[in-house]
Amino acid sequence: MADIALVTGAGSGLGAVIAERLAREGLTVAVNTRAHTEEADAVAAAIRAGGGSAFAVTANVTDPSAVRRMFETVAAHGTLRVLVNNAAYRPRQRVQAITEDDWHQVRSVTLDGAFRCIRCALPALIPGGRIINILGRNALAGDPERVHLSAAKHGLLGLTLALAKALRDDGVAVNAVSPGVDTDGPELDRCRAEIASQVARLAFVDAKELTGTVVRVDCDGSVVSVPTAW
Repeated sequence: MADIALVTGAGSGLGAVIAERLAREGLTVAVNTRAHTEEADAVAAAIRAGGGSAFAVTANVTDPSAVRRMFETVAAHGTLRVLVNNAAYRPRQRVQAITEDDWHQVRSVTLDGAFRCIRCALPALIPGGRIINILGRNALAGDPERVHLSAAKHGLLGLTLALAKALRDDGVAVNAVSPGVDTDGPELDRCRAEIASQVARLAFVDAKELTGTVVRVDCDGSVVSVPTAW
């Protein structure tokens, strides 16, 4: 059975680049999008055209039933070994304009969606699996135009650190990669390859060697690992 990496939010942008890099490392990649099946199909087709293995899976990570069905589809293709939580909802809003619904929408995709995927993934990932969460400058520095996203991403940081401790004895490595640039800005294009490279590196680490670490990738080419205190 194939070893599978599931990448959420992989129909375009950074998620697609991560999916392509993981396929080059020999993993079969499940390319997830919320609803745009044609985008996921295109990414998966490009991977296959380059000699890799990939398939598309459509699921809105805010929908628990859809997430469960997605993992059933993944299991039919092979054994899940890597989960990359990349999906996020990133609206720009002044804090005075953020409603309860806005707050819950952002959290439901960015933080709750990651938890839903992790919960469904764990039976396959134990032992020896890897979870990689994609953070961003929002989590580490705060974004005054995205207060709700900053809060959700910082929650994802806390989830990374807590899960690393909770799953270390089960042999599951839990780490995060944090782009040091605004993930909507043009400077990200120059950084995507290095970000994907760091995700690929973490996809093969041993939990005894590296877990609970945030790898920050800056646009100047520098990579900084920030380990947790155990």
